[in-house]
Amino acid sequence: MKLKNIAIVAAAAALAVGMTACGSSASSTAASSSVASSAAASSEAASSEAAASEAAEPTTAEYTVYNTTGSTVTDLYLYDAGSDEKGDNLAGENGLADSENIVITRDVEADKQSDVTYILEFTTEDGQTQSFETLHYEVAPISLLSVDAAAGATPIAFTAPEK
Repeated sequence: MKLKNIAIVAAAAALAVGMTACGSSASSTAASSSVASSAAASSEAASSEAAASEAAEPTTAEYTVYNTTGSTVTDLYLYDAGSDEKGDNLAGENGLADSENIVITRDVEADKQSDVTYILEFTTEDGQTQSFETLHYEVAPISLLSVDAAAGATPIAFTAPEK
């Protein structure tokens, strides 16, 4: 698509230079301007198409969840808001040890992605359960925080831990 736009712009420029070399009149200048405008419109339309396809991204939601709680996370769930079913324990049989991470993916039809809201819930080995109830369909790093570190607005941070 970009190659086509470049070719259109190049053709418009060549036409404008050719008309100028032949002693252009007001009408040829208008024609040149019209061709250049058409090329610009085509380029803008292509840019809009690309932006629209990028806006539909991601086709797969991906959350890289880092355990930064200071203890093992024994239970980890990511489920639809409003659902009674949490699904499988994503922390696994042995839990998610401190400093470990897990990648969680979800696939939803493109036209329904903007309506998706998940709840991310986790419990640490000391029995502290926390949840974040407005997680949207996206690609994001998520650091789980301890109860003490989560004294702010949320029990998670949308960052990867520094190494």
